[in-house]
Amino acid sequence: MRPSLKKLKVSILLAFGASLLLPASALVAQDDNEVIEEAKEQRELKRQEQLAAEAEIALLEAEDLEVVAALEAATSLVNLQEAKAQAAEQRLQAALDTKIQAQEDFLAIANQIEEIEQRALTYAVESYIGMSDRRTEAWFEAEDATIAAHKIALLDLISSNTNDILDQLKLIQEERSYLLTKAAVAQEEADAIREELEQVRLELDAQKAAREEIKEELDVRRAHWDSVLATAVEEQQEITDFIAAEEERIARELEEARRRAELEARLGQITEAGWVLPSPGAITSWFGPRLHPILGYVRMHNGVDFNCWTGDPIRAATDGIVITAEYYGGYGYTIIIQHANSISTLYAHLSGFNSQVNDYVVAGEQIGVCGTTGLSTGPHLHFEVRQSGVPVNPVPYLP
Repeated sequence: MRPSLKKLKVSILLAFGASLLLPASALVAQDDNEVIEEAKEQRELKRQEQLAAEAEIALLEAEDLEVVAALEAATSLVNLQEAKAQAAEQRLQAALDTKIQAQEDFLAIANQIEEIEQRALTYAVESYIGMSDRRTEAWFEAEDATIAAHKIALLDLISSNTNDILDQLKLIQEERSYLLTKAAVAQEEADAIREELEQVRLELDAQKAAREEIKEELDVRRAHWDSVLATAVEEQQEITDFIAAEEERIARELEEARRRAELEARLGQITEAGWVLPSPGAITSWFGPRLHPILGYVRMHNGVDFNCWTGDPIRAATDGIVITAEYYGGYGYTIIIQHANSISTLYAHLSGFNSQVNDYVVAGEQIGVCGTTGLSTGPHLHFEVRQSGVPVNPVPYLP
């Protein structure tokens, strides 16, 4: 088996092994196309997972907005109730201030009221008891009728003033009662609003606790779906990378297969032709076991060495197609030509190429130049003949 085929198979195995490390490691199939198709199916499943996660996240965001709106509405309600309570407390305070002022006014005039009441009572008794006698006495004691009339009018005024005082006293007492009643009503209203506010606050606290619990649950679900979404996106990318790598590998294999098919077709057209010496120099080392001049131990020498100088032309031994033209390990720069009847020739330790892969060359055509690349003690050409890839003695093929 040619080294190039070995490299190709190793690359295939490495690509297959790498695929096992991906999330799509279950994509084990006999055929490359089946592997890719299954990978695409897996990627589509991941895409569906991504869409489902995005939909769930959208729903959770909507629910989250509803929870926030409900909390804001409840808070607004409490603020309104608190404003009402503050207004009631202000009314209560005003009523209490009025009550206090009324009490202070009452205390201030209490003695005066008592004195007025006492005087009015005394005067009323005297008036009702002796009013007619005093009116008569005033008439007879007066020097004339005019003076008598004035005295009688004065007595009537005193009686009227006493009645006015009693009326004012009654009004003050009624006002005081009204203020006290108003203060009591304001107190009851404030107490009722306070009780209502406390109930609203209790309900709000319960709603907040319930909504916080819901929000925590939403956060947990959101974190879960965020993780699902991130994983789905990441695995989609990994599968996409895997598919791209597989498609690239398959494309390379197809190109290699196409190239080899073309090469095989061209090789089928090669006819046996005469052979020429690849280099005019003398053979300095023959086919068979020998002591390796560099490694220092006996090993098989799979070709013959021709003496040449660096830069001397190296020619195709017979007609064929170049299948390798590269640096080839210990061989240095090497050309391999495929000929008819499964025969190939190898030219090693070159210093340069005059042909490239897929070139059709004829016997005697220059394909490279002599050199000393690779494991070499000096300028020379290492020449091999291979039958179905196995080195054989080149001498019988040479003229």
